[in-house]
Amino acid sequence: MVVQLPLPAAWAQLETQRDRDHLAELRADARDAKAKIRAALDELAERHGIPTRDVTYAMGYVDDMLSDVIYDLECELQHGIEREDPV
Repeated sequence: MVVQLPLPAAWAQLETQRDRDHLAELRADARDAKAKIRAALDELAERHGIPTRDVTYAMGYVDDMLSDVIYDLECELQHGIEREDPV
């Protein structure tokens, strides 16, 4: 007698959910880091008379930097989600 297990397995669903949760947490933490950096730059600009447009321009670099920092982990988590839930 052959027994067919339902797909995806319960453990795979849990792993996929952990990856989703981790990815959401990673992205939220990156947004928080960006906000903290912006606040620090705004404070510096205010104390030293640096124009807001310069801070805004620098934030483009901050956004790129944070994306570079989390890129590998973000891809790894995304691939894990796609591998377990290819839809």
